[in-house]
Amino acid sequence: MLRLENLSASYRGLKALQGVSLQVSAGEIVAVVGANGAGKSTLLKSIAGQVATEGAIAFDGKSLAKVPAHMIARMGIGLVPEGRRLFPRLSVEDNLRLGAYARRGDPNRFKPLDLVFELFPRLKERLPQRAETLSGGEQQMLAIGRALMTQPRLLMLDEPSQGIMPRLVDDILAAVQRIRGLGVTVLLVEQRLAEALEIADRAYVLQTGRIVMSGPAKEIAADDAVRRAYLGI
Repeated sequence: MLRLENLSASYRGLKALQGVSLQVSAGEIVAVVGANGAGKSTLLKSIAGQVATEGAIAFDGKSLAKVPAHMIARMGIGLVPEGRRLFPRLSVEDNLRLGAYARRGDPNRFKPLDLVFELFPRLKERLPQRAETLSGGEQQMLAIGRALMTQPRLLMLDEPSQGIMPRLVDDILAAVQRIRGLGVTVLLVEQRLAEALEIADRAYVLQTGRIVMSGPAKEIAADDAVRRAYLGI
């Protein structure tokens, strides 16, 4: 579904990615793990068309070179950014409906609301509330829900457990698995390495902008030398 070949990118004047190649097959959960500053967020922004890149990015065999970000979203790639980036003064309902903006003109554009409420019943209870009044966990649910409103085939999640109470992290990651069960492919960047590697099928280890290891997630999680050398744990 997604293929990157020799991808390089600079962010804020710094070389953040160098020669990155990876692939994601339909139906997988693929994790990208690494220490802070490794380039994980830049990787997702590059795929989403938010960062200038060199190299090749292809989605369903179609090049994303020179495709603007809003068209990449319409092609079926959804991004839940680090820090969530909600509209804080708008209601939960308005945030969700804005997620469907790229599909305006489609009479079924709000149909994913049922799925969002099934995954996150709490959001249905909070519809009139402003997004800024939600807890960190609820805001993350809203950010994921907003991305699902675009009806993505590939969902990219950037640090979904960041700033969330530990008891809600399991709920978020369980929702990720359920989303995959609904036929949505997932590319996951996550600071909670053990949990990410537990739910992923495969993983790539990113260090200072380069892929230094890849393979089945369980094998990487079980390799103590890899964990010490590349993941800092």
